[in-house]
Amino acid sequence: MLVSDVIKTALALLDRQDVADMVSSQTYSSDEEASRLVGALLHCFNAVEDELARGFFPLETEETLVASGGKIYYTAFSETPVKILSLTSGGKEIDHVICPKYIEVKAGAYSVKYVFAPSKKELDGESDFTGYPVGERLMAYGVASEYCLISGDIGQAESWESRYRAEIERLRPCPAAKCMGTGRYWV
Repeated sequence: MLVSDVIKTALALLDRQDVADMVSSQTYSSDEEASRLVGALLHCFNAVEDELARGFFPLETEETLVASGGKIYYTAFSETPVKILSLTSGGKEIDHVICPKYIEVKAGAYSVKYVFAPSKKELDGESDFTGYPVGERLMAYGVASEYCLISGDIGQAESWESRYRAEIERLRPCPAAKCMGTGRYWV
């Protein structure tokens, strides 16, 4: 999912198709007001992507890292780790200690599975979310809500926020206690 597509959808939601067209033709930077608006929406995009990743749809990855001197520094990770899910070697879970700047473990190569925070995006970038469940519409609702909030349009912010939250709830996997499998009925 391209950042520019989410921004254009958010602009359409905000009744600013004129600026969305300028983004499509890459002429928005020649107009000061349009440039400021796109910059603000880009800021909102980054805030929404971060919120979705940290609170609702965690981004996970796994990579092999080498511990030298008994430490794997977080700076060695390809993404910014938020939570370490597992550290394995040869398919076995390895004891480790999580420290503020590194993971303490015996020297060697390890497979580390972790949740990461999305990096800051530019207009020509691509979201860390590749589609379902987090798609363009969900992101655009969040961007529109954030923009209205920082612009002081509280009524519109609340309206877009309610659509954003409803879309999150619709797309999140339901907790086991609330889900009904096929062939099961409430009594």
